[in-house]
Amino acid sequence: PPAQSLGVEPVDPRVASRPPRRKEEPIIDQVVMTRVLSSALLIVLGTLWVYYREMTDGEVTRRDTTMTFTTFVMFDMMNAVACRSMDTPVYALSQGFFSNKLFLYAVGGSLIGQLLVIYWPPMQRVFQTEPLTAGDLVFIVCLASSMLVLDTVRKVFFGSTSGAGTTVKSNKSETPITHGGKSLSTFGGKSRDTMV
Repeated sequence: PPAQSLGVEPVDPRVASRPPRRKEEPIIDQVVMTRVLSSALLIVLGTLWVYYREMTDGEVTRRDTTMTFTTFVMFDMMNAVACRSMDTPVYALSQGFFSNKLFLYAVGGSLIGQLLVIYWPPMQRVFQTEPLTAGDLVFIVCLASSMLVLDTVRKVFFGSTSGAGTTVKSNKSETPITHGGKSLSTFGGKSRDTMV
């Protein structure tokens, strides 16, 4: 549900100030693919590490599966929050953190559902889980928060160099085109070659 609700994320008003994407540029470029793969790697490694950490006795118990499953869900929720913008940290969203109500409902519903799986006996029997302590939950949230921390570092220090964020140099030497006495060589401060 959180992934689908990202489809109705309000548009960042700063998008209009960026040059358009060139028509030959792929939608899923190397920067996007690197981010997808690095996020997936962090989720997989974090989840498997918790599973390995819980397997101290060499047997798979309900606690092991509960800890592993909850870790995966929390990583997924943190990743969904991080994906609200390609190049802006979640705390600096120009449209506001609470602007996408459907996203907040989806994340909230997912977290409530996860708590029911852990603590509600009928769901425990179905999913073969057992209650976790408050300390367990704090540990999982802190571990999964590494997704937000690393994503924020990437956005703050490295920014975005893909798609519409690419800076396109203007051609200063071209002859201005006029119509009705007005120059058509620039559009909103961008040269014509950035409109391709």
